[in-house]
Amino acid sequence: MPRKNRFNAFQEAAARGAYDEFPMLELGIDPQLHLSRNNIAQPFFLICEQDSMIAQLSGAARIEFRDSSVGYFDAGIGDFVYVPGGTPHRIVPKSDSVHIRYKAEHPGLEAVAWFDERSGEEVSRVTWDCADELPQEAYLRACRAFNATPAMRTCKATGTILPEIDLTPFRWEAVANEIKAAEAGEQERARRKGVTPPPRKPRGDAPAIARPAADKAPLKANAYAHARMAPTALAPLFPYFTPGSMVPCAIMQGPKRNDRGYFIHRNTVQEVNLCLGTEGAPFPVPGLVAVGPLTHPVGDKPGQPPGAAYSVMMLVITQRQAVDVPQNESTIFHCEKCDAELFRRDYDAYDFPGALEGPSDSQIIGLPTISQSAASALAFNESTEPRTCKSCGHLNPPFPHEPWGWEDYRLRTQWAVKARKTMIETAAALTTR
Repeated sequence: MPRKNRFNAFQEAAARGAYDEFPMLELGIDPQLHLSRNNIAQPFFLICEQDSMIAQLSGAARIEFRDSSVGYFDAGIGDFVYVPGGTPHRIVPKSDSVHIRYKAEHPGLEAVAWFDERSGEEVSRVTWDCADELPQEAYLRACRAFNATPAMRTCKATGTILPEIDLTPFRWEAVANEIKAAEAGEQERARRKGVTPPPRKPRGDAPAIARPAADKAPLKANAYAHARMAPTALAPLFPYFTPGSMVPCAIMQGPKRNDRGYFIHRNTVQEVNLCLGTEGAPFPVPGLVAVGPLTHPVGDKPGQPPGAAYSVMMLVITQRQAVDVPQNESTIFHCEKCDAELFRRDYDAYDFPGALEGPSDSQIIGLPTISQSAASALAFNESTEPRTCKSCGHLNPPFPHEPWGWEDYRLRTQWAVKARKTMIETAAALTTR
């Protein structure tokens, strides 16, 4: 199956099987989305070196954890489960379920492990480098070794012998061949265009995957419930924003209005859009996944035919924070009359615009993009100078930022930092008495 940057997850899931983990997006997209349709328990605990995330698109399942402060989460439609790197976890469906797993484009090390249910002890583990071996190849290799090696199935603490795995339901060999064919086709098309994809870089002997970070625990958020309470149009589901973190943001909109305005957003990391429901519009449709260009329009462009009206639309847009390279963004406004660039504001993706009166960290600051969008709109609206086109002289109207909720988010961030500071000071005064 050719991989593509726009697909309907429900249509594609009809061809998928248990824990196929098929990478759906083209090479070069980070995060990569892996699709499975599961109706039996995952036959091992998966361990990813880097943070990952599971989205439950249909059915119900339990996500179990080991070596974690969390035992399990029950997941239903619209639930997103954040899995910090190094955390053993497995999916146990309660009904036929469609799952999307978000992973880094280059996931690094992965492993499968088995545990004794009575003692909780790890019985055995197989680790590989994803630059050297596809996960599906490693799943099959590890499970075959597990079945053929009694020592791999025997718990040293209790003597319990784990049963062999029935490999009949799994299509990993066929899926691996499908992935290789799809990637070979993409690489050949890239070569014809004069583009040379960077080669995978195996590490050689794969070291052990580090244990989960102390400052991250598995979390679950329901996108529908979260968006219902969110003060802004781009509300992060989780409080993790450091490099390598998955950052899913919920957007819920009611009947389409004509006061959303229009601007251009530039991001140095990709944004993967998942539609979690819409009614009254032909596009997008529930289950649609789409990845746009790094520089993309937002809102309703003046002069364009109005899009189809809808009664409700629910989206989750996910980016993965850059690792070891700068991450920055821009908000750009264009003239509604001649389309010339009027005003551009560039910023670092980790910088908060304005003063913070107290100690802060990435969790309490949240997603600076939202606050920076507020600062950009306010700077554009501040006077007529940035709104007057130097090309045609047209005076553009102020940008209607209120419906987006950005400024509310920015102010609430400042208030939260200030309130936290008073709590810290009060507690400190009490301990010195």
